[in-house]
Amino acid sequence: MQEPGELSGESAARCANCGAALGGEYCARCGERRLHPDEHTLRHVAGEWFEAFSHGEGRLLNSLRTLLFKPGELTREYFRGRRVPYTRPVALFFAVNLLYFLLAVLQTFNTSLNTQLQMRPLVGVKQMLVMRHVAGAPVGSAESAALAGDYWRLENPLAIRAGSGAEPSAASLADSAVPASDTRLFAALQSYGKRYDERTDALSRALVIALVPMLACWLWLALLPWRRGLAGLSIFATHTWAALLLILLVFGWAWKGLANAMLWFRGALPAFLQTDRYGSAALGLLILVYLYSALRNHFRFSWIGSAVLCIWTMAGLYLSLELYRVLLFFVTVYALH
Repeated sequence: MQEPGELSGESAARCANCGAALGGEYCARCGERRLHPDEHTLRHVAGEWFEAFSHGEGRLLNSLRTLLFKPGELTREYFRGRRVPYTRPVALFFAVNLLYFLLAVLQTFNTSLNTQLQMRPLVGVKQMLVMRHVAGAPVGSAESAALAGDYWRLENPLAIRAGSGAEPSAASLADSAVPASDTRLFAALQSYGKRYDERTDALSRALVIALVPMLACWLWLALLPWRRGLAGLSIFATHTWAALLLILLVFGWAWKGLANAMLWFRGALPAFLQTDRYGSAALGLLILVYLYSALRNHFRFSWIGSAVLCIWTMAGLYLSLELYRVLLFFVTVYALH
């Protein structure tokens, strides 16, 4: 019997996959590589693992570096045909998505039930849908709103007291936990909320991919006079959302690090770190600058055209996030039933 490593002259001269004659290292018909006798050794297998890991890691790091520090350049490289040094767009997006949901400080894409029940649009519809599932029967809009309000106050007592300017006491926090509505339904709503939050956390990691076609379609509407193809805009949208996830990840850790440093050196947080207002403004400005650079580098418009397109894109990002949260809500609710 012939051993795997002992190849005959005839089999060595022909492709093991399609049987075509081999004139070099690779088959000209199907691309299969010539088999060598030493490929069945442990040393060769270990070498292939190391090469695959180091090569894949190098491409990913190169892609992340280009994505962050050269806005729009990764998409231009893709359409120039220089794709070997970089990770493919979809694979890059999922790699960044995994990093974001493993390490993120900012919960931009994961919205809890108590927030969803107070968040526009479709507030009334969302409240009545959840209460119908909780109660097992239709619930009126007034009772649904009362239950949702009690649930939000229970989950956010500090925010309510902060809004009044008074320091919350133990008695006031206890009072906020007493619902004015039906206690049986309220207890069922609390139980439902725990299951909802667990499920929506898992679903948000997969559903975030929906933001890519939303952005691509939004850009396509703006660029109709220039006849930009939807396929090309999808690549740009994929790279853009991968970059935005990275920006959110890095900014969240930087902001948290600044807060911890202030606590360490001063023993108290300065006023600008005690509210989300300044952090949101800084993050918005950072995204605005990145988008402008990416749009101008990729589309090669004038600075005025790039600025207009940037404003249009920022509006699209806001609208797509709102639509994403609505979609996440309905997907989560129906996944629970």
